[in-house]
Amino acid sequence: MAQKILLDLGGKESVIYEEIAKSLAPFRNKKPFSMEFVVEGVIKRPIISIRYPGKKLTKLYPKRKNAASYGNLFDFVVVIYKNKKELSGFTFENILHDFEDNKKNSTKFWKLLTELYYKNKLVKSPPKLKGTDSKLLLLALKWIWIQEDFNYKLNSKEINSPINYKLLSRKGKPMSKGAGRAKFFAALVLLKYGFSIREVKKIIPMYA
Repeated sequence: MAQKILLDLGGKESVIYEEIAKSLAPFRNKKPFSMEFVVEGVIKRPIISIRYPGKKLTKLYPKRKNAASYGNLFDFVVVIYKNKKELSGFTFENILHDFEDNKKNSTKFWKLLTELYYKNKLVKSPPKLKGTDSKLLLLALKWIWIQEDFNYKLNSKEINSPINYKLLSRKGKPMSKGAGRAKFFAALVLLKYGFSIREVKKIIPMYA
């Protein structure tokens, strides 16, 4: 069982990646998923947590001084809870279907979703809509997007990481920056403005 720690970021959206990096780095050599940081809610009643270290984290042995000593240093898994129980089913496909069926016509939900995408914050209560609880879905997206930014977009200098690392592909090859959260948000934009999930999968390769 993972050791739970409350990670209180104190509403520091502007430096959220830096704060996460500082908090996770000391545990980089622990067993995979042995540490669980509660990032939404409290220890006894978590809403969202992140399990660290993730499987993509790779220890490197560079020959050059000051070269990256890790690959994908801040890889983690997002865990969603409801009534203290861990939920499954928060796949990209299921989120797309829930958005298309229950939420895409809500102006208020879309405004909150857009703000979350650009600012990593949820400042108002979402509307009550059918399907997955609106607030839970938005908070889950917040941390899934942060995870994607760490894995595909941000380098160690950009987040003032205490440890130098580099992004690696699934095959362990050096990887150039990806789109991060942008691909999934683009899929939601397409759904919002009339495209079907089938069309979205064809337009955005990530969901093919």
